Amino acid sequence: MGEIEAFANAVQEELPYVEMTTDAEILRDYTVDGILPRLIVTPTTVTEAARVVEVTQQHHLTLLPRGGGSRMNLGGLAEQIDVMLITTRLTHLLEHEAPDLTCHVEAGITLAQLQLQLATKGQRLSLDAPNADQATIGGLLASNASGPKRLRYGTARDLVIGLKVIQANGEVARSGGRVVKNVAGYDLNKLYIGSLGTLGVIVEANFKLHPLPTAERTLLLTYTTAADAMQMVIAITRSALTPSALELIDAGAANDMSDFFGFHLPTNGYTLAVNFEGSPTAIERQIDETRLLARTYHALLGDDLEGEEQKRFWQVVREHIQGSLTCKVSIQVSQIAPYLQTIEEVCQRHRLEAATIAHAGNGILYVELRPSDALQRLVAAIYELRLKAQAGRGSLVVERCPVDLKRHISIWGEPGSGFPMMQRLKQQFDAEGTFVRGRFLGGI
Repeated sequence: MGEIEAFANAVQEELPYVEMTTDAEILRDYTVDGILPRLIVTPTTVTEAARVVEVTQQHHLTLLPRGGGSRMNLGGLAEQIDVMLITTRLTHLLEHEAPDLTCHVEAGITLAQLQLQLATKGQRLSLDAPNADQATIGGLLASNASGPKRLRYGTARDLVIGLKVIQANGEVARSGGRVVKNVAGYDLNKLYIGSLGTLGVIVEANFKLHPLPTAERTLLLTYTTAADAMQMVIAITRSALTPSALELIDAGAANDMSDFFGFHLPTNGYTLAVNFEGSPTAIERQIDETRLLARTYHALLGDDLEGEEQKRFWQVVREHIQGSLTCKVSIQVSQIAPYLQTIEEVCQRHRLEAATIAHAGNGILYVELRPSDALQRLVAAIYELRLKAQAGRGSLVVERCPVDLKRHISIWGEPGSGFPMMQRLKQQFDAEGTFVRGRFLGGI
């Protein structure tokens, strides 16, 4: 009997109602960078999921958790995927303490489903990551995904107050607490968030919430140069204004938004989208102050977006940062304008095109490079762009790219001085290598 068959029989005997499959046609839908899992398991409870992980370790197999699949292409090439654990049936909102602005959810619920349920009490989870209809809470936490409104509300690490995680031996561990002030000592939440399932399977989460804003508006400003646009961004962040998002869109991205999404922005220069949330009176005051400030920095005043048009705009912005070859660059805000110039120069030198959208108030740029099949030119360009980011104490991670390119570059870049600590943590949390290796920094 083969090892996978032995594993399947062991699970079937103890958990007869857990769905499993080795059907090749189904497995092809769950490939990760061309690597097929050997077996798929879909538990319906945390207890079942924990037992599956335990049996996986007992049979010396490897396991990779998967939610909705929207972020599975993040990371390096997996060494081998024996068991893929699907979490999409763990979909319960377990608690919603509206007076305390907290909730407790299972990790297989999608972000969109959770937001609908929270909205019945006038609240939301202030994560605006892409693919809300597909992305599960567990997947968003495992990849530390976020969106433009991280400027005001922070990332998952700022919103999570507790986690339940299945460890490599099948034991279920808790970290953090259920209320905002009940977190003391080592914050293990931050360790699991962004770890891509290399340290454990996130199965439940506790969040702090925010009230739904009564109104929202977005002001579009156009600038001839990135330097002028970024002067405006810095002026806003130093003022009393409280935008929820400051998104800088270059001409390449503006063209894409017009060609592929039907949303027309000026394609000469740069568009700065300034989003405000709150009461109508407060928003009106902030919009007026922003307009006055914008004139100081040579802006062409654009439209105010509201309602469905505004909703569509931010949806397009979030979708655009997921191109077929997208690099995520993290640098100081003051370095965004010169870095955009570097992107232009590097692309000219290597006969490439770029489309960039930046979380301008956070120093995060999503750079899509094209054509995605120009292998050698892309390898050289990414190398140069990474060096430039590192020179400014920043980093470049290739978030999405063709499999062939992954074989020729380091997705994460070279491990830094903290890598030995990461290796020790991996050894302590997963000494037998139960969770799939290869996808995280340094092949962890």
